[in-house]
Amino acid sequence: MKIYTLTDEKRRKILSKLKYNQIQTLSDFTMYKVKSEMITNNFIAASDWHLVDVQEDPFWKLRYTDNAPGKYVPKLKCYCGKTLKYQYVLESRNGKQLYLGKEHFMQHAGIPQKIANQIHERVNDIMIFRDEILVKYDRGERFPLKEYRILDRSGMIFEFGEDFRYKLRRFRDANLPLFHVDENRLMSKYRQIREANYALQRVLNREKFEDNHFLFRRMLEKYIDDVKIKNLKDDTEWLKSVLNDCRLVEENMESMLSISTNMTKEILKADYIKPINVRLTSLSMDGIFKIRFERILNSTKKSIYEKNEVDILLKKEEEKIVELNALQVQLYGKNAVQDYRDMKENRSIEEVIDSISEIKKKYEEYEKIKHKYIHLINTYINFYPVLINRLNEISDKEIMLSNNIESEYTKVLEEYKKLPRLNEGENKIVRYFMFRHKVNIPGKGIKQGYSLSAIPIEKFKEVKSKDIQKLLLEYLILRVAIVEEIIEFKNKELQDKYTKAKNIISRDGKYKPDKIMESYDIELLISLLIDDKYSKYDNITLNKKVELLKQKLDKIIKESGKRTIVEHILNGLISSYHGELSSSNDISNIVDSIIREGNEVSYNVASLSQWEQDFIDFLYELNYYYYGDKLSKDRKTANVKVLNKNLMFLRFINTKMRPIIEQINLSEQLREIYGSNLVEKVDTINKLSKVAKIKNKDIKAKEKYKSVLKISSKQLDSIIKVYRKCFNKKGSGGKLKKLERGINSLEIRDSLKKEIIFFEKNKENILKDIRS
Repeated sequence: MKIYTLTDEKRRKILSKLKYNQIQTLSDFTMYKVKSEMITNNFIAASDWHLVDVQEDPFWKLRYTDNAPGKYVPKLKCYCGKTLKYQYVLESRNGKQLYLGKEHFMQHAGIPQKIANQIHERVNDIMIFRDEILVKYDRGERFPLKEYRILDRSGMIFEFGEDFRYKLRRFRDANLPLFHVDENRLMSKYRQIREANYALQRVLNREKFEDNHFLFRRMLEKYIDDVKIKNLKDDTEWLKSVLNDCRLVEENMESMLSISTNMTKEILKADYIKPINVRLTSLSMDGIFKIRFERILNSTKKSIYEKNEVDILLKKEEEKIVELNALQVQLYGKNAVQDYRDMKENRSIEEVIDSISEIKKKYEEYEKIKHKYIHLINTYINFYPVLINRLNEISDKEIMLSNNIESEYTKVLEEYKKLPRLNEGENKIVRYFMFRHKVNIPGKGIKQGYSLSAIPIEKFKEVKSKDIQKLLLEYLILRVAIVEEIIEFKNKELQDKYTKAKNIISRDGKYKPDKIMESYDIELLISLLIDDKYSKYDNITLNKKVELLKQKLDKIIKESGKRTIVEHILNGLISSYHGELSSSNDISNIVDSIIREGNEVSYNVASLSQWEQDFIDFLYELNYYYYGDKLSKDRKTANVKVLNKNLMFLRFINTKMRPIIEQINLSEQLREIYGSNLVEKVDTINKLSKVAKIKNKDIKAKEKYKSVLKISSKQLDSIIKVYRKCFNKKGSGGKLKKLERGINSLEIRDSLKKEIIFFEKNKENILKDIRS
């Protein structure tokens, strides 16, 4: 037996390459042997102390490698404080334990130097076990996994005891080579299995059978390794028979590949070799392995045995035709048939290859169209399922043609010219459903664009073929029918949207159409509503509707006391009406925008005070009677300008009105809390947090703070200290709550506490309000 010994430096170098669990596994089993020998032999039995444990720090001097998670902290120490690689645990007769290194171990055990050295040397001797494994690992050896798995699958692993099975599992998980004694024990059991299957291996070896493509031989070897043979004679006969068939299939494949073109080789690899190998590798080594193996072998023989290159190519051509036709049907409907089968029967290999290439090219072309149109159709199906169903019906419908082709084409073309233009997406939908109706027309028609476009009558007359003229007429009739359907659907949908938009503007019919306000422009109307004096409007008589609106507004102003605010909002509304609409002037876009804006406007104003609720309602009524009542009942005669004005109003309510009211409420609270010297007091409190960040020695500034806040020097200093404590620490969370607690604990008047805390909670908005 060869003995492996390593220097400390070499041992550390190899250990530094190991992973955490590998080092731990080595330590566990080495120390098991150490403890077993030393404690069992009881070297110091005559002493008042006896040895009960020997521990090791497996990561000694490996603290800064990646093997230990994080920065490793030595875990073993002598009672004197020295860190240890090996720790000896002694126990006295009364149960007291000592944890010692080598030197103190000798002293406390009371044993001679010679015996102590022998004990420590014995520990080093046992390390030979570890060194052998480390040397093997460094040479590239690892755990014998293949042999272990064969033993495990065969069940012979259970002939070992539980302790050895546990040791094997740990070394397997760590992927460490075994100590030579353990390896011999494992391999001895493995050889028993190999000997039992030796007769079958000789059958394999006798056959001059090289499986360069299919995995037949490899699977049979796996079968011999993994399955415990019960009837050697029957298995041998079966193996001979199966091997013969495997060899014939392989020879046939070799012959075909040697004379095949590149396309055939690719077909053989992709369509035969790869799928058969996948099926073979998925076979489990169970009781019916033989049946499944023969089934795969027989299907392989039927597929390629005694076939030539043309047979393989023709089968591939047939598959590609089926794929192409399936794609055409998916794209263009039930009439989409393009038959490649009507070709001459006897074709050369080159002709079949050209045909396959052409079909592939057509398939790729259709794939691009599919991705482009199917995405579009799916989008339309999600939003307009009724329209798509109807267009499907039109596209599949048989079109009846007149006998007088030319005059009929002229008539349909005139109808088409009168139809409104479609947008880009709608035009793509028309093209898709025209594709579905037919795939192609004879000759070069589709390449010239005839089949899908409404060509001028002059160009139509130049077409010499009557059949192509009929197809062009058919496509034009189909185009007109599809466009008419889209326009009708679009108009109906737009009318529904328009009605919904009117309902939003009129607050679901709360206001009824009235023409009383037509004589006023919007600026004059609002001036009349908010002005108490009529002297400058002596020549104007307020009509009944304006009188009623004025009474409502006067009541809101009286109950709220917010005349200035009301005037500010009404003037803001006038400015909003004069703004420019950002969306397109397309009627559909405008109506969509109104509905979108209307849905965003919150009708739930219960959180606002009563005067605010009444005022918002008043604004809706004012807008409706001036602009909203001018909306036509019929969408087709809708005034785009009127729609724009209503959209401006909805945006004003949603984006301007609510923030104005919220700001007003804040301003009221400010005046209520801070009183008349609002700006000065807010400015002083704002500066307190800035003063706290530096040691401010400006006596004049401090005197001013005391004067504005009406506090003493002591109180001012206490406030600054609270600010400094809460805001000068980086990254400390909950600053506002700490400040609130600190301010409330001070001996200052309650009103000042309220002023400081309110400011800090609303600082951003307060400063914005003050500055504006």
